Amino acid sequence: MSEKPEAINLGERGNLGESSAPGSDTESIALVFPGQGSQAPGMGRLIHDHSEAARLTFEEASDITGIDLAQVCFESEADDLASTENTQPAVLTTSIAMLRAMREKVTEVRDHLAPRLLGGHSLGLFSAAVAARSLSFRDSLLIIMERSRLMGSFNDERPVGMAAIVGLDVETVRGICEDATESELSRVDVANHNEDVQTVISGDVSALERAMVRAKELQGKAIRLKLKVSSHTPLHVGQAEEFAQVIREIPFADPELPIVSNITSELIQTAAEVRAEFEAQLKSPVLWAENVRRMTREGVDTFVEVGPGHALARMIKRIQDDSTAVSLDDAREAPIPVSILPVRRPSS
Repeated sequence: MSEKPEAINLGERGNLGESSAPGSDTESIALVFPGQGSQAPGMGRLIHDHSEAARLTFEEASDITGIDLAQVCFESEADDLASTENTQPAVLTTSIAMLRAMREKVTEVRDHLAPRLLGGHSLGLFSAAVAARSLSFRDSLLIIMERSRLMGSFNDERPVGMAAIVGLDVETVRGICEDATESELSRVDVANHNEDVQTVISGDVSALERAMVRAKELQGKAIRLKLKVSSHTPLHVGQAEEFAQVIREIPFADPELPIVSNITSELIQTAAEVRAEFEAQLKSPVLWAENVRRMTREGVDTFVEVGPGHALARMIKRIQDDSTAVSLDDAREAPIPVSILPVRRPSS
């Protein structure tokens, strides 16, 4: 696991095309990558069928992992795909396949694409690190396999789960979690602050169920997620320490584009910062709403979701309603996936 991070060829100052002038300014665009929960049976098939770069990505991932990831993505039932050992490499591979297909075809619809920032939701931050050339695709898959193993093994040891709470602000949900937590063996915490009134909680099933009941009593909606793991809570301090030992053996490079931290919403710009983010990720909440607002403050007004589904694009529109947000996975007209990209605005 010592190879140099691969050349996705972001090009000069983040350019994804080949034809822009060297040193040209970045556009007001961020590429964002989805995480666990975005998976769906059949994901990636369309891009696989329309892009040689995508097909080669699935083949490469299968060689690295020893898993037929095309078969996992295209033929698995929802329950099998929801198993974290399948979900994590499948979502990562589909996202990088879409990234490479975008690079392959971008000049068919615009002269180039020069994103300003990269973002990702949880697992999606690993895709962002690959896009930024901070981490090789090979190493990202190998460490994601270890990440999924650690998360799955924790679930084997104690019943845990996750739920979405809709209609209540994050501080109310945080208070609900504190009241529902009875001990370190019956604990629930805020895991993802996705939108102003949409929060994901995570923890022991006993505490999770108490929190869901209380949220409903306060007129919120509580939806149990079809994920067979918990994540982003202090429950995972032990797994985070084990994972940190794994990634300390992995080479990271300074990202070619800044990546927005899930944990602090600060801009990650060095190899050491990327490594520190991943060391803390399993035990720390994802501040997605603040991530989007930080990207907006940095001048981003257009978000392109690169990966399966369109959950991030839809959340972004609700967080920042004056922004443009599209998902490559929604492209249904040739050239796929780039027919859905916004038209390049002329520079002033």
